[in-house]
Amino acid sequence: MKKLRVLVIGSEVSDFLCPMYKKMQERFPMEIELIEPRGEWRNQQQINDSFTAHHKIRFDLKKFSKTEVLKAIFKPDFWIGYLKSFNLKESIRYALLQAQLHPIVDKAAVICFHNLSNQILKLLYFIPENKKLVLSFWGSDLFLNNIDYSYAIQAKALQRASSIIVHSPEMRLIALAKFGWQFEDKIIPLLSTDFSEELQKYIDNKENYALFVASFKQKHNIPENKTIVVVGHSAHDIDNHLCIIPQLGKLDPLIREACFFIFPMTYGNVENYTANVIACCKKHGIHFLILDEFMSNTDAQELKFASEILVRMSKCDAFSLSLCETLAAGNIVIAASWLPYGNLRAFDVFYKEINDFENLPKILSEVIAHKEKYRNLSGDNGKKILEFYDAQNSIEKLAKIYRA
Repeated sequence: MKKLRVLVIGSEVSDFLCPMYKKMQERFPMEIELIEPRGEWRNQQQINDSFTAHHKIRFDLKKFSKTEVLKAIFKPDFWIGYLKSFNLKESIRYALLQAQLHPIVDKAAVICFHNLSNQILKLLYFIPENKKLVLSFWGSDLFLNNIDYSYAIQAKALQRASSIIVHSPEMRLIALAKFGWQFEDKIIPLLSTDFSEELQKYIDNKENYALFVASFKQKHNIPENKTIVVVGHSAHDIDNHLCIIPQLGKLDPLIREACFFIFPMTYGNVENYTANVIACCKKHGIHFLILDEFMSNTDAQELKFASEILVRMSKCDAFSLSLCETLAAGNIVIAASWLPYGNLRAFDVFYKEINDFENLPKILSEVIAHKEKYRNLSGDNGKKILEFYDAQNSIEKLAKIYRA
């Protein structure tokens, strides 16, 4: 049987989608190749095991020799670009990219773009109109409209797509409201990833959570009697740290003293944001730790287990895998009611909802006072999330979209 050739293009694809694409090729007659613009790859072996080919495209002109640049000027693609833009540098880049991408794109029947940033969607210039195009929103690329995520560029791309994937029904409604109901038949809510094996690790190890908590506290010199409360997941203002911290300062002094607040801020920092978060923590007198260095998989897993209480009150979110892992570890989550977690509620996943920052001191105090009660209520969350994922049938549904 002839195999369907799919080309996957996107940033951070190898961080999240390797298991899904590996299983897809095992179950269906498909060959899936990857283009992922980034400087380095932390999991090359996993990428090799998950994709038929991994194309490391050069985007930076500095990575080309003078001979290659000179040859590019004599290519028709250079003159096509130059006569449109009269920009020498960009026209050379266009010709060099076209030379790399053309043979890869030419043999693919389906092109799937993940995480629709401007940087990624610029590669649409190199995709012929006759290719089947699938686009996948991840979260911030849908919720934001800024220098990295342009409404105009995305809207133009959506016109070309045969299918548009979003992670949840709420995200589908947001996409329709943002881009128009003319896309109603194209936009499909589907959690297009496979995190079942990772989730199972947390479920299997949750009985050992006390060991993880003790290890984390010892490693970071946190007193044993402190309750670890994790706030957010990035160094971006999207996590609303500066709205949350003043509310933590309003906790009863005895409760505030009993807590140690952890701020994972390993990515997303812009200008002085992390410094502002530190200053805010000091101003409001809380015990805190900023985690701003890259964490290994082992350290990241330990943090999920050690997150006795997680506060997630971000401006926006998709279907957060880190949140699900924390829930699967048996920990307690306090999440904003405006976040699109309807799929979790539909499968009776337990977490405390909060609809206003000013309610945080009261709810957090209640959770800390009855921590064992709420931990027991959270005990089956991992199993429930797996039930949701199994019901999604994500791999089969996405393969069907590619093959249609």
